[in-house]
Order: sequence, then structure tokens, then C-alpha cells
Amino acid sequence: MGVRQWHSGVDWVRFLVAMREAVMANWQRACWVLVMLVLTMGNLRVVQVETSGRASAQTRANPVDTVAQSPLSYRIDTLAGNGQPGDTPGAVKNAREIPVDLPFGVEQGPDNAIYITTVGSHRVLRYDLRSAKISSVAGNGRAGYAGDGDQATEAMLNQPYEVRFDSGGNMLIVEMQNHLIRRVAAESGVITTIAGDGVAGNRGDGGSARRARFRYPHSITLDDQDNIYVSDIANHRVRRIDARSGRITTVAGNGKPGMPREQGQATEQPLLSPQGIAIHGGGLWIASFRGHVVWRLDLKTGRIRRVAGTGVQGYSGDGGRPLEARFDGPRGILMSATGVLYVVEGENNIIRSIDTTRDAIRTIAGAGPQRHRYAGDGGAAVDAPLWQPHGICLLKNGTFVLSDTKNHRVRHLLPVVPVTPADPD
Repeated sequence: MGVRQWHSGVDWVRFLVAMREAVMANWQRACWVLVMLVLTMGNLRVVQVETSGRASAQTRANPVDTVAQSPLSYRIDTLAGNGQPGDTPGAVKNAREIPVDLPFGVEQGPDNAIYITTVGSHRVLRYDLRSAKISSVAGNGRAGYAGDGDQATEAMLNQPYEVRFDSGGNMLIVEMQNHLIRRVAAESGVITTIAGDGVAGNRGDGGSARRARFRYPHSITLDDQDNIYVSDIANHRVRRIDARSGRITTVAGNGKPGMPREQGQATEQPLLSPQGIAIHGGGLWIASFRGHVVWRLDLKTGRIRRVAGTGVQGYSGDGGRPLEARFDGPRGILMSATGVLYVVEGENNIIRSIDTTRDAIRTIAGAGPQRHRYAGDGGAAVDAPLWQPHGICLLKNGTFVLSDTKNHRVRHLLPVVPVTPADPD
């Protein structure tokens, strides 16, 4: 079987050509079969054509569900970055020829472009899937806190860790070293601070988020009402900003570092270095970087329970139950619409998937903790070394983008879909 890949607009088209003898019931006639898989932004379409001219097709309306639920392997490529640190200049046509300095957060915007936060150059970059052109959309390349009320491209940012979008298309940026969250208006491009006063601290619950203080905020996620959840790492809390009132409260953690009691009230329990967070199915999923586990907070009851990891640092458990697996430094996490949890393990240099319905865990990318130097493009993702990866996002076409942080690159994972030959007449 041969595989070729093309990039056409926002569609990733993968042609899989499979040759086999299709034997008839009387074992007398054989035919060649061409299998074409077209994975677009809206549909997964499989077309099968025989040399006799017979064709058949099947369309699935949700490729993301198909990809997430199947035990697929992945191929890996590079979207952006030449592997060197340094500032990213103005708009560049070939994103693989320029520096992308310590990429952290990655997210697909409402315009289908990929947005990338770079901790090393203090910018948010935009990667256009149609043209492979990359440009800066926030930050002027200098570390600091300035520019509120002006264009985001002229503002000073300080280690933007993650980027998300609300329902209005406004861009939200977490700045770890500025201890705050900023918003870039979709229509005007103007940047403003919406949470935090720029000073490290632990205060503000019950009041305005703008006057609250964080201590190294790391990640944000939004629910369907645009309420914002923030992982406040050094305060060992996860906090919530109400979209209507702007009021901030704590939803997990009592400010003390430690492992929470199973099924305890989350606000009364310690929490240890929460980093990546994600919302799905009435729950808030929390990656504990130093605790080496993933927790699930029930947003209705306020109770917290462990869903993955033993709490012992290590790398083990693939093929078994997530609760019996060992993690090392889980950072970014992602929940698919079908309930598959993806965990980025920065210290193990891998990405793992957890099927929450089948209670199974496996590695889908990265060659493990001992291998990290850049390699592997065009091959199997599980054989490709990653170096302290951080962020991951699932695109609308069912492929993944991840930040290979210390390799200064943004990588692309494409599912390798098994081909089933045509049945004979």
C-alpha cells in the first residue's frame, strides 16, 4: 500500500491506493481496487473504484467522531518552525523556514486558522491552512505588560501560554509572567485586560476578575456560556470567571498543594499544580503536572475524582486501564466530542489518548522520555521524538496540531485510516 498526502485549502486529502486480487465466489476473476479517502472540513468520504468501472461511496458527516473513536495510528509532519529559537518576522509564506520560539498553546480559530502562542518571542501567531503563511496577530516581540486599548500587534505580552476563542470570535490570551488574561476584540483587534491586575498574588474571589490576582496562570477553557475557567498553578486552584458579571470564584483547590481526597468537595481539597484543563460532559478535566494524574471535577456536585494516573511518576500502562498508568508531567489536555481524552506529557515527550468509554490508554505520538531530538516527519508519530510538547488541538477535519516546544516546531498528526478492500461480486 502506498500513501501520498496533499494540502488543498483547508481540506486535507489523503489518497490511499490499495492493490489486491479480489477473488470472486468462483475464484476466477480478480480486479484492481482504488480506494480514495477524502477527509474534509465537513465530511469523511470513502470512494472505491474498480478497473471494471464499478464505484461505491460512503459518507460520514462527522470525521472528528470517526477519528476519535477508532484505534488509529498517526503520521506526523511539521507545519511551522525551522527548529531555531528567535523572533518571527512579519507575514511569511513558508512557515517552516522561520523560527517559532518555544510554541506552547495551539488552537483553531473561528476562521479555521491555527493560532500559536510563543513563549520565547512573546507573540501569538496565526498559521493559515490555505496558504501555509504565518503572521503575528498579538505581541510586538518584547516581553512586558503594555498596550491595553491599542492594537494587539503593538502590545507587549509576557510569556503567553495559551489562546482560546469565545463564542463571539474574541481571542483570549493567558500570560503566565504577567499573571493575567487579555482579550483581543474580533472586529477591532484591540487588546484589553479582563482578569488579573498584573501582580502575582492570591486574592479576589467573590469580586471582579479584573481586580483579582493570579500566580502564574497556565491554561483556560470556556463552557458553552462563555464562562472562563483558569488553572492558577502556583495558587493550586482552578478558578471561574462568570461571563455576565465578571465575578471570579474558585471551583477546585483550597490553595494548599497536595492530592485531593477522592470524591471530596473540590473547593475544600488541596490541589497540586493544575495545568491543562478541558470541559466535557458536565465535567472539568484537570491535569496535575506535579501530581502526575488527571482529575475530573463534576461541575454540578463540586466533587472531584481521579480518572487517570497512579500519582507515581513514570511511563507505563499502555494497553491497560488509565487509573493504573503512570504519567510524568501531564500538561495540555484535550477532550474530543466523543469523550476521548488526549494528554500531553511534557516530561515523557509523548501524547496519550484515553478512551473514557472503553477505559483504555495508549500512546499515539512521541518516542518516549529518552528520545527528543527532532526527527520523524512523514513517518509513524509513535516513532517521532518530541521535546517537552505542551499544547494540542483537534481540528475540524479530524487531524491534530501539537506544539513540539523545545524543538521549536508545530507538528501535525494525521490519522492513518485502514483500507478495507472491496468485496467481490
